[in-house]
Amino acid sequence: MDKSIKSNAEKFIMIYNEIDRYMRKVLDENERTGNADLVKKMAKRNKVFEEYKDELMLFARLRNSIVHNPYNAELDPIAEPHDKIIVKYGELRDKILNPPLALDTIAVKGKNIYVVTQNESVLDVMTVMKDNNYANVPVVDNLGMIVGVFSKNTVFSYMVENEGVQIRRDTKINDFKEFIPLHKHENEFFAFVSRKTLAVEIEDMFKKRIHGKKKLSLVFITETGRVKEKILGIVTPWDIAIN
Repeated sequence: MDKSIKSNAEKFIMIYNEIDRYMRKVLDENERTGNADLVKKMAKRNKVFEEYKDELMLFARLRNSIVHNPYNAELDPIAEPHDKIIVKYGELRDKILNPPLALDTIAVKGKNIYVVTQNESVLDVMTVMKDNNYANVPVVDNLGMIVGVFSKNTVFSYMVENEGVQIRRDTKINDFKEFIPLHKHENEFFAFVSRKTLAVEIEDMFKKRIHGKKKLSLVFITETGRVKEKILGIVTPWDIAIN
């Protein structure tokens, strides 16, 4: 047998060791600390470890079964992980060592972000929203800086306030200026994060999307996570659902 071809058990142990070394370096822990304790500590400070804690603990137990083999003289290795386990463990290692940024993965970015100005026709905007199933549309100024969000709730609030007034062809987004500011939305709120935010962190935000009586409808990604910065990307609950 070609010695350069590693068995699945060897591949598995290699991945385990990479993750183990990473945890010890981050936590500044020596060899006396067990792997399970390292995983628990990492789960308290790292969203990736928090999400995959159970799998990491399971893989650690499998590693121990392979390494601490009482039948080493007869059976080596005592177990060979399935190919799918090697792939899954490798993907998990990559998420830990090189966690994907939201801006690079789940976010809609650049020219793909549908934004409108205050001078645009409300009916035209609503048609685009209907055709593309958009619930929220960022409203920006002439410099591309966000001034608010136009949404289905915006239309509802506008019509209630104006006693069912009809939306005409010449009705502009600017006519809704009282209702589009970020803090004016009664049932939803919008979050801002930096370009360095991990995909798993935004996924976690949507899992905890209720804040008081409001729900998280849209996450804006800007350079440092400030409102008064150009929009680099946006993430909606739908973006999370399809990834």
